[in-house]
Amino acid sequence: MSAATLTGLAGWLHATLAEPEPLKRSGAQALTRVALALEPRDLPDDVNVDAVFLHRSHHANERWPGLGILGAHDGFDLHLTTGPNHRLARVLGWQDVLEVTREHRVVGVNARPPQRTWHDLRTALQAELGGEDTSFPPTDTVVTRVALMNAMTPALIEDARGQGVHAYLTGQLRPSAVPVAHACGMGVIALGHRRTELWGLRTLAREMEAAFPGLATQVYGEI
Repeated sequence: MSAATLTGLAGWLHATLAEPEPLKRSGAQALTRVALALEPRDLPDDVNVDAVFLHRSHHANERWPGLGILGAHDGFDLHLTTGPNHRLARVLGWQDVLEVTREHRVVGVNARPPQRTWHDLRTALQAELGGEDTSFPPTDTVVTRVALMNAMTPALIEDARGQGVHAYLTGQLRPSAVPVAHACGMGVIALGHRRTELWGLRTLAREMEAAFPGLATQVYGEI
């Protein structure tokens, strides 16, 4: 791909994340350095870059005069956090990855992990993501299938168990669904909302650099 420009990077984000309007504010076209953050408060006022990418770009218009601002919210959540995150599935070596739909929306994936025990699965996830918020094990510590989901509800837990899932992975633990998970013998890992978003941000930064040779990125707001 040619040298990075603001409109070129916006078009790439549109195609990569299915984000309808990734260009939030115009700025200089030529880009050599881009800062990525989840929200404006994660970035200093004097950031030395040509443009800024924000997952949540509200209230950013008064910051960084002259810099272009790019953003992606729903597309970022869908493809780079919990839910149908095929990138994370590939990194973890998951096989037989099936998308999970509910009410005509894709809400996650169901897959077969190479780690066949609860301990090994948690170890692999923590190594990739840098930790977890909380977890509890399944009744049977042998894991044949996992679900990575963008929500945790009693109905989704029951559906997952019906699909042979032993380990349910999501961003945040929902207390209302915990008794159902225990009743189903399901293990649950709350990976952490911000933790998974930061994983997505780092992944997006690497993909930007691969797509635009010569572009340097820096991720802000690490835990």
